[in-house]
Amino acid sequence: METYLGAMKALYDNAILQNVEIYDFAFELTHGFSSITAAAIIADPRIIKILRYAIAPSISQMKFGQMFGISSVGVFEDAKGRLSLHLKWIAPQIAIFATKHLDRARFGWLDDASLSIPVARDYARQWTCSIAADQNAQTSFRHWRKELQEQAVLQFLVSRGYVKSSFSGILTRSTDIAIGEYKQETRVRGRTTQKADVVFRSKRTKKLILIEAKAVGVELDATKRAKECCDKAHDWQSSDELHPLDVICVIGGFFTETNLKNLIASGINIVWEHNLSMLKEYA
Repeated sequence: METYLGAMKALYDNAILQNVEIYDFAFELTHGFSSITAAAIIADPRIIKILRYAIAPSISQMKFGQMFGISSVGVFEDAKGRLSLHLKWIAPQIAIFATKHLDRARFGWLDDASLSIPVARDYARQWTCSIAADQNAQTSFRHWRKELQEQAVLQFLVSRGYVKSSFSGILTRSTDIAIGEYKQETRVRGRTTQKADVVFRSKRTKKLILIEAKAVGVELDATKRAKECCDKAHDWQSSDELHPLDVICVIGGFFTETNLKNLIASGINIVWEHNLSMLKEYA
């Protein structure tokens, strides 16, 4: 919980700064949200993000995109001003939708000119950016937490003399990775093809080692993550070409005793992220 609260506060504060910058662009281009136009959206597609959070209730990238016949508006929000032909077609629809569903109570000056004062504008900006930053921080934490765990494993391997493998493609045999080498985010083929967070070939046992990194912040999610690991382990263990191999789950967070028993029953070796020295047995 200390890790969660500390990291979330940092991620939230950073997201506020990022969103305030985009909000100011949106505010200027739409004349304080009084004139949301296709031209404004095309001028800087990043403001679509602010428009999603300026309406009530806010809408995710994917749901917002589906309303206009695309999978997500994320590609536009990350465009940094680059024009998209597809955006030209849907920008008028986005402008109409955002205008219709704008949270007018938040932007009170749209209905009452006397509220067009700095404190009201600042409050609306903070309100909008806070909603966006909260969601951004939640998403960023999940990615950051996973990356932190994987990087800790990689640092451990590097400290023991392992080097990055040049292998690319789908790993189908234990010998695809040379002894003493590692690879991150690698697709591995058993009955099906599943991605392993980290793979390496042990200098100690010559085995292929497949690692899943699982950090769980909510106990209910631990059951899902444990099941994912078990399914992958059964899949990889079904391939004679991958043997000899070991499957390891590096875990942290709210795992229950039942979760651990299920992992062990599936032939998975457990290593706690706060005690990576346990990897010495395999490396």
